[in-house]
Amino acid sequence: MKKNKVVFSVSVDDDGDCLFDVDIIRPDVKAHAYFYGDANTFDAFGKTLMAFPKNAADTVGFEVGQAGHPSTLVYLLIEAYCASPVGHTALRIIVDNNEERAAHHRFEFSIASEAASINKLGTLLVNWNVSDTPEIVWKSQIS
Repeated sequence: MKKNKVVFSVSVDDDGDCLFDVDIIRPDVKAHAYFYGDANTFDAFGKTLMAFPKNAADTVGFEVGQAGHPSTLVYLLIEAYCASPVGHTALRIIVDNNEERAAHHRFEFSIASEAASINKLGTLLVNWNVSDTPEIVWKSQIS
């Protein structure tokens, strides 16, 4: 059985500026986003994911760009949320290329995952040294 996963890749230039590529993959859909940032782009998100969830209404998100604004490169939302009151969790994904008309596409879907697996994603992001490791891969775990 194929697993859901998120692949984070980075290219770092001589000035330390980063170009991030994020591929979010489910067996039935794949979404891709790229954006510029710095080496610490995912630190705050990773730290909040490590402590997720604090309660059944908790959500934790990472957002880049603005949806529906053709002047921006891309819109990306990765949001951890509680999918049920008994503790099931998931990642909500939105990728919008912000193109107009026929070139426009928007993907919105969720990836179910155990809370411990989402916490592991946080640990991966916090510990990611983009200068030494050009890619990290997180695979969703569900029981």
